[in-house]
Amino acid sequence: MTFAYPWALVAFLPALFFCVKTAQAFRGASLDWSSSSTAAATPPSVRLRWLWLPLALRIAALAAVAVALARPQTEKLTATLERDGVAIELLVDISSSMEMRVRYQDKEVPRMVVAKEVLREFIQGKEGELSGRPNDLIGMITFARYADTICPLTLSHDALAFLADQIQINDRPNEDGTAYGDATALAAARLARLEETLPPLEKGAAPVQIKSKLIILLTDGENNCGRMLPLQAAALAKQWGIRVYTISLTDPPKNQFVRVADEDSIEVARGRTAAEQVLEEMATSTGGIFRRTHDFDTLKAVYREIDGLERSEMRSSIRHVPEEKFAWFASAALLLLLLEFILATTWLRRIP
Repeated sequence: MTFAYPWALVAFLPALFFCVKTAQAFRGASLDWSSSSTAAATPPSVRLRWLWLPLALRIAALAAVAVALARPQTEKLTATLERDGVAIELLVDISSSMEMRVRYQDKEVPRMVVAKEVLREFIQGKEGELSGRPNDLIGMITFARYADTICPLTLSHDALAFLADQIQINDRPNEDGTAYGDATALAAARLARLEETLPPLEKGAAPVQIKSKLIILLTDGENNCGRMLPLQAAALAKQWGIRVYTISLTDPPKNQFVRVADEDSIEVARGRTAAEQVLEEMATSTGGIFRRTHDFDTLKAVYREIDGLERSEMRSSIRHVPEEKFAWFASAALLLLLLEFILATTWLRRIP
């Protein structure tokens, strides 16, 4: 056992001196009596034999108070699991084109339905498929003509999944469009200033450091409005050390026929569209990846791929944590003083 304030033990010495002086004063008290021979021959009673007890209880209580003031402590080893999390901004296209239908479980549903289902599984996880992101800060931004923050970066993933379920396709013609350049710039700025908004884990500790920051952009069209061009937004993200993963949710790929010289036409795979080339450049310039999807399964496969690439690191550490014991001594002192008061005012009362 160690003491945080060992000098407080010195406070017991004047208290002990006061108790000794009090005992000597009681011992020197006397009464005038004609003859003490009879009293001397009388054996002391049980009560007389225990008259020393209240003083002893008071000395013990003062000693316990002095020990409590010194703050006795014992060391306890604790193993903690520390996590280096990932901060993720999810960008979701809500333009009117997300109403177009794709394949999902043997039926045709709007692209938005597929997107929300995959986002929910990515956030919360699904057994055997996606592990979820319990240790990561995740935020969500939607965009059509304007970018809107649906949820700030948070660890409350149940609330985030609920808000993701409430996303609706934009139905205002004057707000329709696809401005993922603005959305990317907004997300990058939020991630860049993240550490400034996070309090330290302990008083006086260094600011929290995030292992990596990334943006996952899901869109089905090309950037056709907004103030920030996509590559300009990607340049900001790169400057701030943020990776951008871009996903194009479009129609299934169709091969095209190309006539070669005088020969018959040959079938070749469709290449990247201009919009997809921009998305690919955004990803590769920041260290991310670009993927083209066309239904639930392919979209989920991309999020599974990103989930495997960006994982939190976990490490264990052992710390010596002081465990306070002063409460035991303070409680003991209170009980001793209470017992002394009861005895001194009842069975062991002294007059004068």
